Amino acid sequence: MSTNVRFHFAATVMASLILLSCASTQLSHTWRDASYTTGPLKKILVVAVRKDQLRRRTWEDGFAAALSWHGVDATPSYRLIAETLPDTGLIKTVAREGSFDGIMLVGRASAKTTESVTASSDITSADSPSQPWGGWYSEYYDREYYPGYPVINEIVKDEIKIWVTRGGGRMIWSGVGEVHESGEDEDVSGEIIPLIVRELVKQGIIAAGS
Repeated sequence: MSTNVRFHFAATVMASLILLSCASTQLSHTWRDASYTTGPLKKILVVAVRKDQLRRRTWEDGFAAALSWHGVDATPSYRLIAETLPDTGLIKTVAREGSFDGIMLVGRASAKTTESVTASSDITSADSPSQPWGGWYSEYYDREYYPGYPVINEIVKDEIKIWVTRGGGRMIWSGVGEVHESGEDEDVSGEIIPLIVRELVKQGIIAAGS
């Protein structure tokens, strides 16, 4: 195989890998209670529904840090309820005793793995009737020798809901953060958290910050 063909193929593969390594993040299925006009929440209890304590802390710490930049007194639930996944009654008790005006619930909506195959490498050379038979053969050989390869795609969806505690409690906002091509839970949280916080600011659920 010629040096030019090798270079062309290597460049093609590298470009494909770069594109595949980029996560695509989006926010969908958003809803806001239009009747909520009280103003930005000041004190929020962040609860990530994760049995794995490391992942629970990753989500809760991440949201608490992001919310604090907007003047919110945000507390990860694991600091008040450690080493266990709190049930509904315990969350209500903690929220009431801590005088929280809002509760953020983070839960996994779905996770799916799909597999696809990239197209075979399409390497061509200039047409020439006088080209030696070996040149034509090399072109066909390259196409066969570098077929498409499997690509694993991760599609992870996490649902975030905001509840107010006053008046018996009610949900005022919800949305789904969706990340493609990322299998690590920590990476997923890093992609979704900024997206959610920006939307909460836009909807007036939290303040814009200083």
